[in-house]
Amino acid sequence: VKQLKPVHWLDVGLVKRIRGVAYSTRVSPQNANRMVDGVRGVLNALLPDVYVFTDHAAGPAAALSPGFAVSLVAETTTGCLISAECAATGNADEAAIPEEIGIRCARQLLAEISTGGVVDSAHQGIMLFLAAMGPEEVVKIRLGRLTPHAILTLRHLQTFFGVTFSLKADPESGTVLCSTVGANLCNIARATS
Repeated sequence: VKQLKPVHWLDVGLVKRIRGVAYSTRVSPQNANRMVDGVRGVLNALLPDVYVFTDHAAGPAAALSPGFAVSLVAETTTGCLISAECAATGNADEAAIPEEIGIRCARQLLAEISTGGVVDSAHQGIMLFLAAMGPEEVVKIRLGRLTPHAILTLRHLQTFFGVTFSLKADPESGTVLCSTVGANLCNIARATS
């Protein structure tokens, strides 16, 4: 890639499908199926196109740590990908019941979707960084409520690259409209033979 292209990504769209993976290592393979039941119990009432695959690793391929987790991704009609992930932490204070992990992850995904924005809160910093590295053209993106990590990323982009963002709150949708002019970084690497 020689240079990033400017983006105008303002339309979040509606969720059209949800995909995910429930995985487990060095525990009963039934835990992954139980997490899927928890996820489907929450999401099937809202959307029929929900598929969560299961994956179990055993033996030498499973490494040394037992556990299980689920990862979900919602795709919207405009191509936005919004994700959430939950894992059994092994902490005695938190329940490690597979159904509860699935329900918690499904609710976390719904919370990410309800905040609006073209990416979830975990990926706001990456989106801001890519917008700042683009050409000297206007880039506009819509994000949900800014996380502390995104705010720190904005400060670093201003300090290291001199790129500032214009942030405008949209009270109607509860989102933030971010616009900037990129730093015009180009890839000067040459292919070797």
